[in-house]
Amino acid sequence: MKCLLLSIPLLTFVACSGPESQTSTPQVAITKETIVEDTVEVQKELSLDSLWQELVYEKGGCLTGGQRVVNGRFGNQACVLTSTRNATRADWTPFFDHPKEELTDFLLNQLPDTSATHIHTCPFFVATTGEVAVYCLSKIHLKNWYDLDPFMAYQDRKPKNSIDSEQAWLQEILADEATRELLIAAWKKQ
Repeated sequence: MKCLLLSIPLLTFVACSGPESQTSTPQVAITKETIVEDTVEVQKELSLDSLWQELVYEKGGCLTGGQRVVNGRFGNQACVLTSTRNATRADWTPFFDHPKEELTDFLLNQLPDTSATHIHTCPFFVATTGEVAVYCLSKIHLKNWYDLDPFMAYQDRKPKNSIDSEQAWLQEILADEATRELLIAAWKKQ
């Protein structure tokens, strides 16, 4: 919105100026980087809940299998949650810039939500809200959900197919109130 408001006067100025004034007016280059920077600035002003709604339900994206912590690092360059120069991933930067404790509390409150998001979990299905919250917690705490004490049995479990996969196991945990509470308690210890 801010970018749009800034560009209207610029367009009006360029459209209303004659040829003689155009030669002395410096040209303003609008690049992908300036658009990303303007978008990030606007997002910094949004509440955590508003950012979440926009990122998870409107913009979406793909996790590309990068929703895990491997060798102490979260994600890969293609994962939507991993901040790089890509405009979609840069959108997550203001979200993850919130204090760790505030993010953790916010995300733990999202775990019971089983509604579908616009975040795709390669190579399987669209992620649920609670599932995306778990992946965000993994990014923040640099720990996979199956590395938490009550869920370590899942570390060595081998997926058989898309219905018997890491994503399906996590969705089952989140759908069951008792195991979800164990997961919440385990994350709170982090």
